[in-house]
Amino acid sequence: MGESSRQHRHSHRGNRKKSEQPLDGYAARRSQLTVSQYFEAVELSRSHRQSSKNDDRTKKSLSHQHNGKRRQDKTSSEREAIASISTSDKCFRRCAILMMISFLSVASINFIMLPSYMDFAPGENPQNAKSRWTHRKISSAKANVLPANKQQVFRIGRIFGSKNDNSMRSSQKTSDELKEQEIQTPPSPADDLKRKKLLYGTKHVPEMANWPPLSALIGNDGNIRDDVDVSGILDFAIIGFGKTGTTSILRHLSEMTDSLSKEHCDLVVNKSGNLLKDLYEDHARRFKQAKRDGEEPEDRLRGLKCPQDISSDYSIFNYAKYFPSTKLIIGIRHPVLWFESLYNFRVTNVPWKEMLPTSDLTRGCISGSQGVCAWRANFHDFLSRLGKTPMSSASEKELLQLGLDKHAKVGPVFLYEVSQLSESGSDGGVRSAQFRTDLKQFLGLQKEIPPFPLVDTSGRFDFLPVVKNQVDRNKIDICQPQHDIIRDVLMEKATLASTWIRKYFLQSDEVFVSSREHFELILESWMHDPCPRR
Repeated sequence: MGESSRQHRHSHRGNRKKSEQPLDGYAARRSQLTVSQYFEAVELSRSHRQSSKNDDRTKKSLSHQHNGKRRQDKTSSEREAIASISTSDKCFRRCAILMMISFLSVASINFIMLPSYMDFAPGENPQNAKSRWTHRKISSAKANVLPANKQQVFRIGRIFGSKNDNSMRSSQKTSDELKEQEIQTPPSPADDLKRKKLLYGTKHVPEMANWPPLSALIGNDGNIRDDVDVSGILDFAIIGFGKTGTTSILRHLSEMTDSLSKEHCDLVVNKSGNLLKDLYEDHARRFKQAKRDGEEPEDRLRGLKCPQDISSDYSIFNYAKYFPSTKLIIGIRHPVLWFESLYNFRVTNVPWKEMLPTSDLTRGCISGSQGVCAWRANFHDFLSRLGKTPMSSASEKELLQLGLDKHAKVGPVFLYEVSQLSESGSDGGVRSAQFRTDLKQFLGLQKEIPPFPLVDTSGRFDFLPVVKNQVDRNKIDICQPQHDIIRDVLMEKATLASTWIRKYFLQSDEVFVSSREHFELILESWMHDPCPRR
């Protein structure tokens, strides 16, 4: 039993070693299997192993296919990314090329639009050569402003006629003077920060053939360059005084001129470049609007309003420096009535701030005065700085109180008193009509100026009953006894202003008024306190 079992185990291990070798009949018998049974078992085992191999191959193939698909997907995504990058790169290159072409075209257009063409000597390097202003004549086809029978001269801001033409500005420089002016060299990147900030975002219209590029007129400090003439860009300015009907005049003139809307007081803070930018952008907007409407752009007068200009040192000298031919419109008012109107205006429109008592406002504008003080009622002192009187006699200087010894030569002045705008009274309609006619002739307008309507003096918060009641309580009647101190101070200024304006200011050939005799009668009434007549 033991021997047979050992032989059986030995034959079994031999079968495992021989694996698939067929056994002879003896071995088959020893294993107690028939040959047919054995071969069936071998075939079954072989088929099982083969199926296992096939399964492994299938799994491997599927794994390879999956990995290949992943690699293919990754490759395709990379290809798409590369294609998109190449496409964007192509677009970038194309856009860069188009931008370069447009930049060169705009630069060439701007060069053509320069108010004075730049010429160099033969063989001279343009970078080192001195660029000089030249005063060239152009045809009326290019100008497209005046008829062909007039000799055209190109000038900054506008096309004017020849020197014999009466419409030529008196301040226009001759060709010899323009040739002597040298264009400044381009500023370094570190020095023109203000200039870049000013010019950032500006849009120029290439069709504005009569306007040079703004970049050619702005210096390193962001202001207008000293060697350019921009006097033709601003035709008139309403520069003061406040509470004298300046808003009504601007509204009327805006309908027949290209005036800037609202107040533009850039010159008060010495920002001449900002004002020039505002004028450019306003002109470009009107030009585009006319093109969209299918209309031919009109070359109308341009103006602005800033009541603070008349009392600002910067403004007066900026007008004399950059706009010496600009026509100035100035309104005045009896100082007593002017003070009352300005005080109540502040109370009405700034109700959350408490105004100081009038007795504290007899001198300069102190903290809390909100710009209301007797100092600002020295109308004649501010008018004396416009360079319209000799300022050489002691009698003239005695009438002036502020000691403003700095004077500047500005353009012609149209002076009016606020009562001339009124249509009331027995002859108010006739006086007002004459005033509008005289103002029209002073500015050179073609259309008639319509009548001035009554100005709405209601406050911004009158719709709130609580606020309106508070405003009504804080308003003043300057004829009341508690305001006698300020009224006496203002009456002194009214007397001095009336005398100086009639005796000196109106004698200038560059000062214009409507209905002079009537205007002088109004000024004579300033010698008396207006309260008894109210």
